Amino acid sequence: MSELRIASRYAKSLVELAKQRGNLKDVCNDIIEINNIAHSNHDFRALIKSPVITSEVKIEITNKIFKNCNQLTIDFLNKVFQSRRENLLPEICFSFTEMYNELNGVANATVVTAMPLDESNIQKIKNYISQKINKPNVHLNIKVDKGIIGGMIIHYEDKLLDMSIKSELHKLKLSLN
Repeated sequence: MSELRIASRYAKSLVELAKQRGNLKDVCNDIIEINNIAHSNHDFRALIKSPVITSEVKIEITNKIFKNCNQLTIDFLNKVFQSRRENLLPEICFSFTEMYNELNGVANATVVTAMPLDESNIQKIKNYISQKINKPNVHLNIKVDKGIIGGMIIHYEDKLLDMSIKSELHKLKLSLN
């Protein structure tokens, strides 16, 4: 079975359990924290990927690191380590977040502009994306790249809307050749 499928099954189990217990939001916050640590902390990544360190030691260390997390999250982490699936933790976190966002109508999008956006333009972009994908909540990751000269690039779900001047100039150059 592929690693992504395994990670997805673990994430789905956690989503269902958290929904049943009524603490899905708290568990989601824990998973986001775990994911951030798994991506930013080299020592933690080395711990979860080490074949030399026993599951018991890994459980003991992670229980200390995440002692403030919801008990369901801690129990889930223990199960992942007992099953020797800790190397899939980043993928499990990603799958969980995707499922949580789908359940709650949340979409993530990236907007690249040549200049910083003001609040009214940010809201207009959020409304535009929200209407296109029929999800009420849109979280924007806004980046400024002077290299696009002007306009903007919007990336959401599997779509890319490139309205940058750089792109238009490139298209014009290709059509002239």
